[in-house]
Order: sequence, then structure tokens, then C-alpha cells
Amino acid sequence: MQFRPCHIPNFIRYAGSSLIEVLVTMVILSIGLLGYAGMQVSSMRSTETGRMRSEVIALASDISDRLKANQPHVNAGTYTGSLSGKPSSPECGTNPCTAQQMSKQDLSSWHERLSLLPDGRGNITKTAITIDNIDSTLMTISLCWNEARITVPDTSCPPQTENALQLFQLRVLL
Repeated sequence: MQFRPCHIPNFIRYAGSSLIEVLVTMVILSIGLLGYAGMQVSSMRSTETGRMRSEVIALASDISDRLKANQPHVNAGTYTGSLSGKPSSPECGTNPCTAQQMSKQDLSSWHERLSLLPDGRGNITKTAITIDNIDSTLMTISLCWNEARITVPDTSCPPQTENALQLFQLRVLL
């Protein structure tokens, strides 16, 4: 008499192993998809930050060009001060503007674009300086915005304390 080893069919011996393989695959796939979603959110946040910073640079360039175009009223101080809140409406309508009305219209349109930024604020200061015995005017354009979009206690521009407001300054020599 020969003794034959008991033969167990393969489908019985491996029962349930394919289910474990599927579960491990699902866990690995879900971790990969979560990582991909995190990268997408980070990319969108960076894109929005870049858009805001590009807008700030365009705003600073715009008002500096307007300052150069209307120098008599820059020297008179009509362009200096802080801008926040609701923009004021310009005084000249369809009629040609005087130089003073033009300065108010420049500030109004600039302030309207500035208010599109989250907590967007602006400030223009004028400083008289002398370089090589030549009197000049130094205009400092400060732009602040809330890039993090969180509540900040100090909303002055330029900020007086450390807070979440971003600051961009442009100095123009006239």
C-alpha cells in the first residue's frame, strides 16, 4: 500500500488572498490620490498668490505713471494720503478735467482697482530730498493686502505691527 499525500486544490488553499491584495491596492491608490489632491490645492494657492502680486505691481506702476504725468499736483500734495474703504467718485464727468480733478480721478480709479484685493489698502507719501544740490521729490507708494485672508488687528498701510498684511513699496523720484 502506497501512502499518497493529501492533495488540496489550489483554489481552496489561496482562498481570500486576492481580496487582501485588492485592499492593499486600494489603500495605496487612495494615498496617491490624496497626495495629488494636496498638490492641486497647493498649486491653486500659489497661482492665486502670484495673481495678487502681479496685480499689486501693476497698480504701483499705474499710479507711478499717473504721478509723473501730473507733477504740478504731485508737488501741491494732492496725491498724498491713505486709501482704504469705498472709493470716492471723480468730480469730472464728460467734460475735460482740470489738473486737480485729474488727480482726484486718478486716485479714485486707482483706489477702485485697489479695493478688489482682499483688504486692499494704499498710501502715498511725499518727501522732499536734495541730490547733488538738486531739489527733488521722492514719492513712496505703499500697497497692502491680506494674502492669507485671515482677520488682522492692524490694518494700517504700511503696517505698524507684525501681521498678516503683505506690503509692497515702490519709490519714485520725480
